[in-house]
Amino acid sequence: MIEVPESELKRESGHIPLAERLAAIAHDLIAGEGNGGRPVNKDDIDELWGHP
Repeated sequence: MIEVPESELKRESGHIPLAERLAAIAHDLIAGEGNGGRPVNKDDIDELWGHP
């Protein structure tokens, strides 16, 4: 039998499952879509990748 410290069990019990966290992130991104953004052009992408 594998023994797990009680503190580790308490820490894990408070976690939100990954699927729920990702769903919340996706919801927030969709809800904020179109607010203050702008189209990204080739020059912007080149600058991000360090291309001249």
